[in-house]
Order: sequence, then C-alpha cells, then structure tokens
Amino acid sequence: MYQTKIIGQDLYRVRSEGYGTSVELFGQTKDGETPMSLLNIALVACITMCLQGYFYRYHKEKQVPVTVDSRYETDFFQVRVNLPEALEASEQDKLSAYIDKHCRVKKLLREDLTIVIDFKV
Repeated sequence: MYQTKIIGQDLYRVRSEGYGTSVELFGQTKDGETPMSLLNIALVACITMCLQGYFYRYHKEKQVPVTVDSRYETDFFQVRVNLPEALEASEQDKLSAYIDKHCRVKKLLREDLTIVIDFKV
C-alpha cells in the first residue's frame, strides 16, 4: 500500500508527507516541479528501474549505466533510453515487453496515451 498526505500551502503550492523527504509542488514549472512533471518523473523512474531489473534478471548485470529522458505533450510521451551499447532489435523488443509487463506506473496511465520508447547509444 502507498500512502501520501498533501498539505495545501499558498495558491498552487503543496507539500507532500509520505515516505522519505517531503516534496514541494507548484502550479508553474518556473517555480519547480508540478504535478505533471512529477508524473513524468514517476513514469521515467519506473521505466529505468524496469531496465535495471531486466538486465539483472537476464544478464546478471547489477550496474547498467543508463540515462532516460522523457518529454510529454498532449497525450504523448516520448521516452529515450540511452544505453552504453546498442541492442539488437530482438533484444529491444524483449526489453519493451518487459517494461510493458512490469512498469506499474505505465499500467496506471490511460490506454489512449501514446508512449514511445526509443533505445539509443
């Protein structure tokens, strides 16, 4: 179970109380993280952890230097996975299927959202 308490402060400013350090969210990106940027962070963090799990489970690699970038515009997430070496197309397909199966954040999002994941070196 996950629990979070949100405390409203000033207009369009909230602070979370949950696990670990509090997070402040704002209504404008110029002020800091917004609820949408936090959703983007959650999706990309989950995808990154799935990548780590995949490489550990199937290749016994505990450390995979990976950087994942994401951009969101209306109903469309563009996710770029930067890996240390290129993957064959079949390995990319297996990795994508693993993410689809194990990324709990992705599963929570609307089915009509487009999420494109590209693998780059």
